[in-house]
Amino acid sequence: MLSLKNEAAAGEAPGLNLEVQGRKVYYQGPADVRSLLDSQGESVLYANVRINGSVLDRRDFENVLLKEGDSVEFLYFMGGGSCST
Repeated sequence: MLSLKNEAAAGEAPGLNLEVQGRKVYYQGPADVRSLLDSQGESVLYANVRINGSVLDRRDFENVLLKEGDSVEFLYFMGGGSCST
């Protein structure tokens, strides 16, 4: 779950302050990249993830843990069309 609050409420597990898609958010949930993608409804099959400027290998989504202050971007590469002259 992402929210814009800055700290956990009483009785809640502590979360992480992140920047996701350019927005500062407070994320409470499992700290792996796959869980963040799932919580946002992003497609694990099609999304690429860049953390602090480094693009992750999709196979590492479940192993890479987010840290306080990370900047996360979801990237989608699209192709198609043709050029005719």
